[in-house]
Amino acid sequence: MSNTQAVEQVKKNGKRKLIPVVIVLAIVVVILVYWFINRGWVSTDDAQIQGNLVPISSRVSGYVDKIAVKENQPVSAGELLVQLDARDLETKLKSAEANLALQMAQSSAASTSVTMVERTSVAGQQQADAGVAAAESGIGAAEAQAAAAGAGAQAAQDGVAGARSDVETATSAIDAARAGVQAAEANVLSTAAQAQKTANDAKRFQELYANGAIPKEQLEAMDAGNVSAQSAYKAAREQVKSAKAALQQAKSRKASAASGLKQAISRAAAAQATLRQAQSGVKSAQTALSEARARLSGASTAPQQIAISKSQDKAASARLRQALAEVANAKLQLSYAKIAAPVEGIVSQKSAEPGQYVQPGQLLMSIVPLNNVWAVANFKETEIAHLRVGQKAQIYIDTYSGRSLRGRIDSIGAATGAKFSLLPPENATGNFVKVVQRIPVKIVFDEPFPSGVLPRVGMNVVARVKVNGGQSR
Repeated sequence: MSNTQAVEQVKKNGKRKLIPVVIVLAIVVVILVYWFINRGWVSTDDAQIQGNLVPISSRVSGYVDKIAVKENQPVSAGELLVQLDARDLETKLKSAEANLALQMAQSSAASTSVTMVERTSVAGQQQADAGVAAAESGIGAAEAQAAAAGAGAQAAQDGVAGARSDVETATSAIDAARAGVQAAEANVLSTAAQAQKTANDAKRFQELYANGAIPKEQLEAMDAGNVSAQSAYKAAREQVKSAKAALQQAKSRKASAASGLKQAISRAAAAQATLRQAQSGVKSAQTALSEARARLSGASTAPQQIAISKSQDKAASARLRQALAEVANAKLQLSYAKIAAPVEGIVSQKSAEPGQYVQPGQLLMSIVPLNNVWAVANFKETEIAHLRVGQKAQIYIDTYSGRSLRGRIDSIGAATGAKFSLLPPENATGNFVKVVQRIPVKIVFDEPFPSGVLPRVGMNVVARVKVNGGQSR
């Protein structure tokens, strides 16, 4: 072998010895570069995109009339999703409004009744006082006639004048009694109309209740109103009878006064006869006084009548407020027939179909608002010690490989994921195998999503957090 060949052989052997050294140096450089890049970072691929899943359910029961959206359709806040059949709710609203109108009419009638009772009670008191005064005046006149009968003809003439005064008083009493009869008959007509109306309404409510259009409480309230109206009508007829009896008594008193006048004229001729007639007139006046005082005693119950009327007015006002509340509730229930989107997002898990019967709280679909999502990374418990709220993070979504999104730690979970599982581990029993636990960490995005990037709930991501030099609070 020549020298040249020996030199070439040495060079070849040297190159072969350098190849392993170069490979080792390259591996060391790669390891150093990887360590330098990832120095101060912790990462995990046990991470997913999370967001709010807004359930859409019905607040009232009924049949689905219309589905206004499709699966995976974008919707805006307030957009109609489901329309329920609102005919039953509209019927309930109309029934509540009809009851409200009835209660308003009854409340108005009760208020008017209070005013009428107050006025008639005062007038009755005044009339009774006037009757007592007139009866007492009649006694004085009769006694004067008796004294005048003993004095002679002149006294008898005075008795004639007193008897004529009694006739005029009786005539006035007749006019007053006739007015009372007319008022009582007018009241009978009014209460008869009201009684007929409430009877018809009660019959109509019986039909509505039989058809299930109104609740039993509303039917009972209507029956109570009907009973009250019939009682008022019966009381009005009794009042007519009393007024006619009073008229007959007034006529009788006028006839008695006219008879007294004739007797007074006769007393002008015979003083003794006039004296006896005067004594009879005194007795009649005393009877009239007793009757007037009895009427006055009856008129003294006016405060109790006024109190009863005011109590009825308060009860009518309470029923009116209840009817107003029922109308408001019926309108609220009717508004629930239209189910609108509470937030902007994508329709998912749509299970409602036209014609389906739904119950309150039944899930019809869900809305996923993709404009408000975040990442939840499950870091090992050995890595949590270096994590702080506010530290910077990078999110790599598997769907968009190579795209990095900036974020920061928003919060760190209070317990491991295993504690919230269906069957949490019980280390106090059996053989113990130590497993590294993971803590959920919520990471929010700090920048708008780039064009073409739309993270969806449940996507897998890789999360990296800067533990050295990152912001914290």
